[in-house]
Amino acid sequence: MDTNVGGNIARERHNQKMTQEQLAEFSDLTINYLSKIERGTTTRLSANTLNKIAKSLGVTMDSLMNGENIESNKKFGPNLRQLANFLNNLEPEQGEQLSKRVLQVIKLSQKTND
Repeated sequence: MDTNVGGNIARERHNQKMTQEQLAEFSDLTINYLSKIERGTTTRLSANTLNKIAKSLGVTMDSLMNGENIESNKKFGPNLRQLANFLNNLEPEQGEQLSKRVLQVIKLSQKTND
């Protein structure tokens, strides 16, 4: 593994004010493994792992590999990005049902705040 990839991951994580713990949780990796990736002390970085990290950060795999043009979606924080990733990984019908319920909760919350 190119140690720059780990550095690029760490830099983008810091830019987003995300902890290693948060990124590990969002990408379904252990903190220890993520730390090794960021330090460049592991040679075990699969495309699947890099994809999980990229999705959790809201950037492309390519941008993490080359360190150029990393443009994360700054308007989405880590929790919103995790929710979107979760919904995207559901079957379409499940995603629609859950989204409908979340929207109902939001609308109820707005009514009680008025």
